[in-house]
Amino acid sequence: MTARSALRRYMLVSFLTWLPPGLMIAAMVLLMTDRGLSIVQVGLVMTVYSIVTVSLELPTGGLADVIGRRLVLAASAAFTVVGLVTMSVSTTFWMFAASSALQGVARALSSGPATAWYVDTLHGLEGREADLKPGLSRGGAMESVALCAGVLVGGAVPLVVPLVVPPGLITPLAVPPLLGAAAAVVLLVVVVFALPEPAHVRRSLAGVLREVPATVVSGVRLAAGGAVLRRLL
Repeated sequence: MTARSALRRYMLVSFLTWLPPGLMIAAMVLLMTDRGLSIVQVGLVMTVYSIVTVSLELPTGGLADVIGRRLVLAASAAFTVVGLVTMSVSTTFWMFAASSALQGVARALSSGPATAWYVDTLHGLEGREADLKPGLSRGGAMESVALCAGVLVGGAVPLVVPLVVPPGLITPLAVPPLLGAAAAVVLLVVVVFALPEPAHVRRSLAGVLREVPATVVSGVRLAAGGAVLRRLL
């Protein structure tokens, strides 16, 4: 693999990671209210997502060092597929809450391993002095492009579906999350077959978990000690 090839794969994975939430988000609230949820229940469903994501962010942060970057990314894609398919067929508050929890797990798992894969791969190809900034910035740009494109497509699809699909065959608002699930399947295939596991330092799961409390305390102290951070929070 060359540095250019690694960059292309990293950009593709970055795009495919953020395309599913982009496709889903435009129709999400309308789908839930169309299926009988109140605004309060919609807010609770979103709260479930936030709680799960925040709760798992640190415990799963070092998981890629334990079982590998590719496996964590594949697990994230799989959770995304199940979560979005569940959302598309949900009819009750608890089903939507379960879907939101699955997507929260997917989000926590997706935070960091793709970047770590690119960093490790480039270091392996060009050494520790390799310039990471251009590649990382392009990966970040692809995330923004994916979100933007996903929202635009996800918002337009429910308007187009009634024109091409017989009435009653499928709920138009359920199509965007299904498209997101399809994009996540593509991501899963790309991760499994196009991302060879790079060499990196292996850590134990117990060691990763032991670092969580210290990391939380350090973050709180940093936020409390900085005036700018306190204002942002």
